[in-house]
Amino acid sequence: MTLPTLEQLEQDPYAALGVRKFINATCHHTNMGGTLIPETTLKAMRTAANNFVDLRELQKATGRIIAEVTHADDGYIVSGCAAGLMVSAAAIITGTDEALIEQLPYVQGGQVPCIAKRFARAKNYKGEEYVNHGYAMAVKTAGVKFVEIGEPDPEDRPTKVVTAEEYEQAFIDNPDAKMVYWVGYAPPEDITLEDVMDIAHAYGARVIIDASNCLPPRENLYRFIDLGADVVCFSGGKGIQGPQGSGIIAGSQDIIDSIAMQSAPSHGIGRVAKVSKEEVVGQIASFIWWVEQDDEERMTEHHRKTGMLHNSLSGLAKMSDSYIEFPDEDNRPMPNVHVKVDPATGKDAEWLIGELRDGDPAISVVGHARDPQIVRIDVRLLEDEEVAEISRRLHEILG
Repeated sequence: MTLPTLEQLEQDPYAALGVRKFINATCHHTNMGGTLIPETTLKAMRTAANNFVDLRELQKATGRIIAEVTHADDGYIVSGCAAGLMVSAAAIITGTDEALIEQLPYVQGGQVPCIAKRFARAKNYKGEEYVNHGYAMAVKTAGVKFVEIGEPDPEDRPTKVVTAEEYEQAFIDNPDAKMVYWVGYAPPEDITLEDVMDIAHAYGARVIIDASNCLPPRENLYRFIDLGADVVCFSGGKGIQGPQGSGIIAGSQDIIDSIAMQSAPSHGIGRVAKVSKEEVVGQIASFIWWVEQDDEERMTEHHRKTGMLHNSLSGLAKMSDSYIEFPDEDNRPMPNVHVKVDPATGKDAEWLIGELRDGDPAISVVGHARDPQIVRIDVRLLEDEEVAEISRRLHEILG
């Protein structure tokens, strides 16, 4: 094997490594590279790499900026939203007790109750059913056992709607429950977040918000804290367009203090969530860059690109329908185009996904959670030329 040269890596690292690039029409999917980092952030990271600093001092400085924008007491930067969920749960379990910090994840035998909506169910290769915790696995890693509430979904997907009575009963049945895990988006018919927090706080429990992919809108940076959330975790490498391996925590002072005690550069369960000085600076640079943009203009541009693609797709022979979904299936203000492969063709969404992925240029899209004929296309991060290229390929494949 011949190693790539440093010059080749500098010019085009993916070509040098033999990795295929593609047009990302999934927007912020982690396995597709997350996001594109603005030039101002890259410059800040390059400058940060030229000096040494005390990472604790750097975290305190960036924490103050996070607190100012999110209306929280303090903030902390870690290696992604999942890392934030883990160390937030750990902080709620241990507080600032060094002895408990050293016991994680085995405080109470790793069985500290956390109330959450019922998770999805799946089957392993032996046909045995198991709980698919998804992103909440990060919370479980800290040493909790989930107390699930809500009726099973007919398709074994996560339960979306629960009641105040179910939360109340969960706390009555589990008086040692310390926290609630709440995903930052929910259908309108679900219990309100305010009611969840009122119930949790009445039983002395804290509320963790998983707001990984809840930006835009910008108001979500502070809405959860304003409503009374104890700690909120955001992905740094999705909507904010920071380094992919970064995340933002905003929360109450006692929780952030505990997080600092058990996250890098300190020893503790959160040391695995270490971020470099370059990533901390890059995250806060993207954070400021994103906050300073006009939210309405940003959304207008998202709708323009989405409409541009949708309007170009009429009359495709192998397509039975196309439409713009807004808000998206998780009730977020994120427009996307749905293309439905005509069932009469004998083809489905997986076929179209493969055709786009294996073509030239390679285009990455995803399917729909509940309809095997639908492909979901998100063009918010793309240039107009890339949107036009997606349209061209769809005409070639479906026309």
